[in-house]
Amino acid sequence: MVKIIIIEKSGSIQETDLKSYHDSELYKKAGLKSAKDFELQTEWGAEIDGKVYSVSVFGKATGRAGHENKYEFPPPIDNVLLFGSCVLVNTVNGKATDLTKEEWLKIYEHLYGGFEDLGDEDSEFSEEDLDEDIPRTKEGYVKDDFIVDDDEEDDFDSEDSETEESEEEIVVKKKKAATIAKKTAVKKPKTAKKSDPLFQVTENTSYLNCEDELIEEDYI
Repeated sequence: MVKIIIIEKSGSIQETDLKSYHDSELYKKAGLKSAKDFELQTEWGAEIDGKVYSVSVFGKATGRAGHENKYEFPPPIDNVLLFGSCVLVNTVNGKATDLTKEEWLKIYEHLYGGFEDLGDEDSEFSEEDLDEDIPRTKEGYVKDDFIVDDDEEDDFDSEDSETEESEEEIVVKKKKAATIAKKTAVKKPKTAKKSDPLFQVTENTSYLNCEDELIEEDYI
């Protein structure tokens, strides 16, 4: 009995047992009806925890659209498109040996050079790599063009209020000036009308008779 790994078309990893190992019979574990185009794609070697591995992957590089295997295999077949399920077998000196799912995950990580825990690095950076010389706000944020300290916001508010007050004062002054101008304006003399008493003529009004002065004199 030998343990092997099945990489299903969906990309999921399944561990299964193989009663007897024969390359020509592996297509059946992949759920295929025939061994056509089902062949060795590549072989990976690794040594982990003092144990040597030689993992072979079998699969089809041809197939119908929509049947592509979604699993991301390590190089050199990381850019090779495989179809249907694939089979992973570990061999030592040409003899098949057990390959568990846990072991394959360790090999997979080793083939990709290991995976870094980004979460731990972020926490270390946030705690230890803070530069104390960088100007910060009261809340501890680094000052930049987008973050304004509370004191600066208060300054902006006071400037805006002063501007508004100055505009209101100007309006009040203008109104006062207009009121004073109305009060101190010189009234125009009232134009006399014909109906005023100064222009009324009474019946007893007498006029000077100047007819004598208009008689022509004889000249000698």
